[in-house]
Amino acid sequence: MPRQPDYGHWTGTGPGRGLVRRWRRLFGFSSEDREGVGEFEALSDRIAALSQPYQAAVEAAARRHGLDEKLLHAVVIVESAYRPEACLIAGACGLTQLMPGTAADLQVPNRLEPEENVRGGVAYLAQQLVRFGDVRLALAAYNAGPPGWPGSDRSPTSPKPASTSRAFWAATSALTAGRRILTVQQCQPTGGSQW
Repeated sequence: MPRQPDYGHWTGTGPGRGLVRRWRRLFGFSSEDREGVGEFEALSDRIAALSQPYQAAVEAAARRHGLDEKLLHAVVIVESAYRPEACLIAGACGLTQLMPGTAADLQVPNRLEPEENVRGGVAYLAQQLVRFGDVRLALAAYNAGPPGWPGSDRSPTSPKPASTSRAFWAATSALTAGRRILTVQQCQPTGGSQW
């Protein structure tokens, strides 16, 4: 039976306690909204509505790479809150927050076009799963991006990935498969996957 994650990051008591505040802002919750796990459940309806226009793109990319659709939705939720126009000052843009170089490597000409962005982001995550063979390491690599791999202090094989990667893992694992942590076998791409 999979180990249950600590929900402290939702209740404001765990290492990712800033996530609740960030998600309140991203999803438009006021301070009067429910706290903790109740807030997570309230987010579910809002997330379902926001994800609807991109459901087909995520499902197609999941099938193409043999990945769990819930994991992919979790990545999109954490990265952009389903805002296709989302861009970071560092240069990452779109639903899956692709950097310009990563998008070019994956032949994604328009990072702000949702279907292209999802296709590229999912292909990149599938590459990381094949490369590292571990969901946590793959998500840490996805979150930190190629400049940190391998051999830097941001390497996923170092004992302590960056705190942002830990928070990224906490958020995606809490959102995936009914808030349980996936095993690598559940996320591993199937053998014939092409990107």
